[in-house]
Amino acid sequence: MKHRKTLFLLIFFVFMVVPLALVTYKLTVLNYKMSDLIPATSYHVEINMTVDGHGDDIEIKTYLPKSDMRQKITEETHVSNNFEFDVRSDGLNRLATWRGVAVQGKQSIRYSFDVQAQAVRFLIPDDLRVPQSYPENLNIYLQSEEGVPVYDPLINEAIDQVLPSRDLPILDMLTRIHRYLQDELKNKNFSGYTDAITAYKLGEASCNGKGRLFVAMARNLNMPARSVSGLIMRSGDKRVSHQWVEVYINGYWVPFDTINDHFAELPANFLTLYYGDKVLFHHSSNVNFKYMFSMSKKLVAKASLRENLDDSILNIANVYQAFEDVGVSQNLLKIILMIPIGALVTVIFRNVIGLETFGTFLPALIASAARDTGLLWGSIGFVLVIVLTALIRRSMDWLQLLHSPKMAILLTVVVMIILGATVVSTNLGLNQLAHLSLFPIAILAITAERFSIFEAEHGLLKAFKVTVATLVVVTAAYTVMESQFLQSMFLAFPELLFVLIALNLWLGRWIGMRVTEFFRFRKLIWKEAKS
Repeated sequence: MKHRKTLFLLIFFVFMVVPLALVTYKLTVLNYKMSDLIPATSYHVEINMTVDGHGDDIEIKTYLPKSDMRQKITEETHVSNNFEFDVRSDGLNRLATWRGVAVQGKQSIRYSFDVQAQAVRFLIPDDLRVPQSYPENLNIYLQSEEGVPVYDPLINEAIDQVLPSRDLPILDMLTRIHRYLQDELKNKNFSGYTDAITAYKLGEASCNGKGRLFVAMARNLNMPARSVSGLIMRSGDKRVSHQWVEVYINGYWVPFDTINDHFAELPANFLTLYYGDKVLFHHSSNVNFKYMFSMSKKLVAKASLRENLDDSILNIANVYQAFEDVGVSQNLLKIILMIPIGALVTVIFRNVIGLETFGTFLPALIASAARDTGLLWGSIGFVLVIVLTALIRRSMDWLQLLHSPKMAILLTVVVMIILGATVVSTNLGLNQLAHLSLFPIAILAITAERFSIFEAEHGLLKAFKVTVATLVVVTAAYTVMESQFLQSMFLAFPELLFVLIALNLWLGRWIGMRVTEFFRFRKLIWKEAKS
């Protein structure tokens, strides 16, 4: 007995000390930065498109964002059952095309991606002057184009109105132009096309009108300029894209936004979709085309965390490269690493607090599956599937089927419920509930069977209490597993999984009273304490 206790303490000590020593090694020798463990802001963006087909061929084109020094695009997925999908390079941009043959009825297309962007700010030297010439590839950004008549007399008139002289430093000229467009031209909430001359004449314009006037004035002054289109990312749904301007200064494309007063800077929630004065969507005529951008904000591990992971051969616990080599996303890696933490939360609620749940680790698995639906809709979908499947399972009792065929029927029923819920939620615009299809089907079927058995053996009230307790544990596990700090920690230091084993070893020898038992026997405990 004594040797067993000593062995237990030794194992516990090794599982606690060794991973902590590896963490210290990474921080001191491999120069990991604790600042990289602070989560960064990321956005999940969905482009939802619908068309009505009448038996003709349909083609839809739009621009997709690219990763660059300021923004990183990951987790790109698309769903378009009746369309062929293709992405090709179109100059500086990525042009996506969906083609459908003899399309009938209402069809949906969804393209989604995650974006992590950085705020940028440029400092323009006070004495920097406009160059006399530029590289040949920049000549296109000095010429007139549709909506941007660079040498129109009215553009010269606007410049003479804003600048006291054309022999000024770049910073002075751009400051005056920016202030004129920001302060003198009123912001007009207008989604139609406005050229540079119309914007000047009206004294008001939306982002595209102000942008074209800015480009025309900058090019007239021999400064290469171009339009940039994208999104201002905020949680929610929107149909409106945004346009701003970039001016080539001293080797850099410097951004200017005269709607939101961003001078030589862009916030982190600006997403660049494409360059040039182009139309975002092209589609076949007479198809009743509609689109919507759906965005949600979340916290993620910093991109610099991945970039700063050293390639030293001593860094044996770095699992990034192995997953990257087989094409597994970082998102899936995070889910895998978080499941043991969810399991630890479940153990604490069962062994220490004393809550009874369906299954030992089902709450952790359900919490991991709810990442895409969100906790609220994940819980609603979970209860919906469990209750409906349990009712069907009880209705089959009179058939006296063997266990395996009965489970196969339940599995089929779960699939049918999930498919139905996905279709209904999509039609109602409940995009998060539509992700219920990502729930592990086998887990739902097994949980539904356990609910039915539990209800038959212990009654509906007891089954209801256990269901509520399960949802409480799912909520706790989901909250802990969604902690971006913990995700960052375990991504950088996966050896901390050994610490979880050590904690489970300690909980495995728990002999104290559970919290619920204190509550249950509180009168007896207080009575003995007083005596």
